[in-house]
Formats: sequence, structure tokens, C-alpha cells
Amino acid sequence: MIPWTKKKGLVRGTRFITRLEPMEREMLGDSAVTVSEALMARARSAPKDELAEMTGLPSGHAEPPKDLALARLLPSFFRDGDEEVDGESSVTRQFTETDIIKSKLINLRVLIDALGPDGSVNISITIDQARPWLNALADIRTFHSAQLDLYRVEHGNGSPEVETASNYLDWLGYHQDSLLTAMMGELDLPEGFDDGGE
Repeated sequence: MIPWTKKKGLVRGTRFITRLEPMEREMLGDSAVTVSEALMARARSAPKDELAEMTGLPSGHAEPPKDLALARLLPSFFRDGDEEVDGESSVTRQFTETDIIKSKLINLRVLIDALGPDGSVNISITIDQARPWLNALADIRTFHSAQLDLYRVEHGNGSPEVETASNYLDWLGYHQDSLLTAMMGELDLPEGFDDGGE
């Protein structure tokens, strides 16, 4: 990919643009769909709570996902042993997980829609789309980092599977950093600034 750039226009307003290689676009789109499907499956498998449905409250799973990738996307709100009341973590998850999943799916939808169905490698997003795009990238990286850990266990460090997955995570990190830089601008340090390094 070429680095993201910020483009200001009188008609279309400020936009962020980049160009992906066809393979990059395909992999990113596939990843967004994979993560979306995993999140939707998790939401659909939630047990029904009649009281929550009657009162309009969201209701989801009380227990964390067993799948490592989903568990990283939907972590507990409490560290083990930190609960003040027995079951507090389960109740918190039950009433918030569905909304968290919905928010993540909206972000992923922004990315999928911006990639478009026609296979275009030229990407142009608005200021309002940039933050959801970054959030979607973060979730994709989190999901695939868990998969990388599994590959290391199953195939060993140095295997083609691990190398490919690691390279993809590096690319996602570069993509994320490039868009953040375009949004915030290059860090403008005063002349003679010392960051404390040797």
C-alpha cells in the first residue's frame, strides 16, 4: 500500500486516501468479513433472557468466549479475583457484550463498504469514517494476533504459517500507523528536543 494522505477539497471536504495492492485489498476485506462473521455468530448464540426482552435491555452471554480470538475481542471487564460481588463480571458481560459486538460490527461495516464490492484498490474515506476504520483495523489485528499464537503452538516458530501470519500483522500495524499519521500529522518536535535516548 502507499501511505495514507490527507486531501482537502472544496466539494468533497477533507478525505484520507490510499491505494492498496489487489492482494492487500482482498486480504483486508476477507479479514473484515471473517471477524464480522465470528462476532455475529457469538451474538446469535447468546441465550435468550425473557425479562431482558420484556424490558428492552440487551442480553448476551454471561461467560467469556472459549475461542481465543473472540476472547481477546471481548475480554472480561475485571481481572481474576477483582470482583467485589460474586458474579459481577458475568452480569456486566451479559448486559454489555451485545452492544460492544454491535459497535464493532458497525466499524467493520464502514471498512467493508469503503473497500467496495467492485474490487477497487483506490480507497477514499471521510473524516467521520477514519476513526471507525482505525477501530476495525485494531479488532482485525487483535483477532489475527490470537490466530498467530495458535499457529506458533500448532506449527512452531519459523513455519510458513507463522511467517505469513506475522507478516500480515506487521502490514496491518503499518496500515494503522499510516492512517493515524495522516489524521494527526507528523510529530513536530522542537529543534534540539531530547527524548532521553542515548
